[in-house]
Amino acid sequence: HLTLQVAQRRAMERIRTLRYGPDMKDYFWINDMEGKMVMHPYRRDLEGKNIIDLRDKKGKYLIRKFIEVVRTNGEGYVDYMWQWKDDPNRIVPKLSFIKGFEPWGWIIGTGIYIEDAKAEIAAMSKRLLLTSMGILGLVGLLIIYVIRESIHIERGREEAEESLRESEETFRRLVEEAPFGLSIVRPDETFEYVNPQFTRIFGYTLEEIPDKETWYKKAYPDPKLREKVISVWRKDSEQLEKLGAIKERTFPVVCKNGERKIILFRNVALEHGKKLLIYEDITGRAEAQKKLKQSETRYRKLYEKVDKTQKLYLSLLQSSADAIVLYDLEGNTEYASPVFTELFGWTLEELKGKRIPFVPDSEKEATQAIIKDLLENGTPCHGFETKRLTKDGYVLDVSISASRYTDHKGNAAGILVVIRDISERKKLQAQLQQAQKMEAIGTLAGGIAHDFNNLLMGIQGNVSIMLLDMDEKHPHYQRLKTIEEQIQSGSRLTSQLLGYARHGRYEIEPLNLNDVVRESSETFGRTKKEIVIHHDLDPNLWPVEADKTQLEQVLFNIYVNAWQAMPGGGDLFISTNNTTHEELKDRIYKAKPGNYVLLAIRDTGIGMDDNIKERIFEPFFTTKQMGHGTGLGLASAYGIIKGHGGYIDVESRKGHGATFKIYLPASSKEIKSKEKAREMVNKGEATVLLVDDEEHIAEVGQELLEALGYKTHVARNGQEAVELFEKYKDNIDLVLLDMVMPKMSGKEVFKRLKEIDPEVKVLLSSGYSLDGEAQELMDLGCAGFIQKPFRLKDLTRVLAQILG
Repeated sequence: HLTLQVAQRRAMERIRTLRYGPDMKDYFWINDMEGKMVMHPYRRDLEGKNIIDLRDKKGKYLIRKFIEVVRTNGEGYVDYMWQWKDDPNRIVPKLSFIKGFEPWGWIIGTGIYIEDAKAEIAAMSKRLLLTSMGILGLVGLLIIYVIRESIHIERGREEAEESLRESEETFRRLVEEAPFGLSIVRPDETFEYVNPQFTRIFGYTLEEIPDKETWYKKAYPDPKLREKVISVWRKDSEQLEKLGAIKERTFPVVCKNGERKIILFRNVALEHGKKLLIYEDITGRAEAQKKLKQSETRYRKLYEKVDKTQKLYLSLLQSSADAIVLYDLEGNTEYASPVFTELFGWTLEELKGKRIPFVPDSEKEATQAIIKDLLENGTPCHGFETKRLTKDGYVLDVSISASRYTDHKGNAAGILVVIRDISERKKLQAQLQQAQKMEAIGTLAGGIAHDFNNLLMGIQGNVSIMLLDMDEKHPHYQRLKTIEEQIQSGSRLTSQLLGYARHGRYEIEPLNLNDVVRESSETFGRTKKEIVIHHDLDPNLWPVEADKTQLEQVLFNIYVNAWQAMPGGGDLFISTNNTTHEELKDRIYKAKPGNYVLLAIRDTGIGMDDNIKERIFEPFFTTKQMGHGTGLGLASAYGIIKGHGGYIDVESRKGHGATFKIYLPASSKEIKSKEKAREMVNKGEATVLLVDDEEHIAEVGQELLEALGYKTHVARNGQEAVELFEKYKDNIDLVLLDMVMPKMSGKEVFKRLKEIDPEVKVLLSSGYSLDGEAQELMDLGCAGFIQKPFRLKDLTRVLAQILG
């Protein structure tokens, strides 16, 4: 079947070749109703162009005149100036006949040149003039000539009619065989004609749809769609009459058999108010376009989803706090996250398609075993702790998790490895283990010191009682005094143990560390002349809250350690300055934020190796020969500084001396001078409730109190103490309370006594120092504290202070 376009093209090519006239140079041309040149055999340059504004040499609008004549009469003559046949440089007058072809909106024209007509007329006049003289003789011949010409004209008319019939037949065949439906509608909206293709498309014959109203009802059974189509048809018809343009519309149409088709309508205005409607079935094309559009939409959404998922996965890989690496099955790098680059130094560009050279020799065997199991069996790896090298050669502790991933078909495609830097965690674990070890040793040391002090208390109590009524000339007096001195030496030893165990804080007060340094270093310097001491003390040093006696103990222990490291003499450099927790950043411990006072003590001794440095603060650890040191000096220094909320470090290398650095929290409190308490040696006359679960201490304590003139009640446990106090509360002036007892502790007894009598005076006694619960009870209102083993004069002084 021919399409409209193919039919028009064939018609144009056939008309283009038509010629007539004396020289066979007269021709036909075609333009449309909108002014576009459709075909011109000698002016191909104008074809396809709108030349509605084309004027001849006299300014006449040719195309507009053609359109006006066709619209008015359908055909007619127009004179104008035009080029001479096939010579574009020669412009001559021309008279053309034009005729409209309504179905296609064409104007077909041909013409004669005025000069040709004048020449023909001149020649004819000359011939008539020459023959006029013999007109009379030729009348007969003229009559014969006229008759012959009339016959010739008649034959021409018959030939023209035959040609017209042939043309009409040609167009009829075109219309009948057109691959699209055609219909002609009269002004009263009745159908004049429908071609066979119309019937094939819709199933309706002309008899079944005599008018547009019937067509609307059958083709558009939906009232809403019908109203829309009718409205559009009327608007298009109005515009068509005004502009003469072809209008195209697309609507769904219900055919006679109920099938729904998509139809492209073209509305063309004809003469006498008629309209030509062209119907093209584009159902297949519309369905294909619809499916193509749906497919495009589906694939676009799928692409967007895949792209979004890919970006999400990439974002997850890049935003992970751990390093992520993707390998192919050969172990070559396909991806390395920014965190990997930050951690190890290699960029993805450096590693792409290569193996990463970061497995130390010591880790290769274990790593290869895991990778083999992963590749062959798909066994994932979780939290494998190992070591890896950075690009710069540093060794990092890492935890590795790895799994084998598959492609879209489920085949193994590569390995995903997540690497976490656990160097800091390892460091913290080491710190925790060290702290736990030191804490455990401290607890053990504190318990030993407490029990040893209780033993010493029993001995000291008995010695004090024996010395109380013994004359100095008695043969055993001096021996007892020697025993008492040995007891004090033992007490000092346990004091060092309690210092390490952080149970050695006694009297905390704001003080200037510079004063403690000067006093202690001067005392030490007077005894060790071979040591030259250098001071660099900050004059604007912040105060610290500390026990002066304990700090002196720390300093003397470090001084002695330095002296022993410089057997031939040397220099001791002591400096102080203000600092903050920022200076303690890279230590194995995490310092509390705030201001600190730094005390640094550096010697020029023999130094120490790492093994000694790691154990230097452990109790009973010493590098000296048996009998030349207890190994408690630096251990007690460590405990005392820790007990003050501070930190102590040592820096040393073999042969390069050692530097001890002590950091104590700075205080904002004002430093005050302290008056020295007077010793009270007078005997008392008050009543004391003695509470202690150790039988020998209770017995000797009772004897001491009674020897001093005090009336004494003794309780062997907490419950008995509460019962005795409740019974004799009006007569008891003071309670001497042991801190550590089974079942009911000293703290609980104190609270019960306070409930009975809020004004009760309690003197705490313990083998531990003033720390922890003892300090808490002091803060809650205890009258005083005395540490075992105490001498008679110490007890006398404290009781006198409390009882006045």
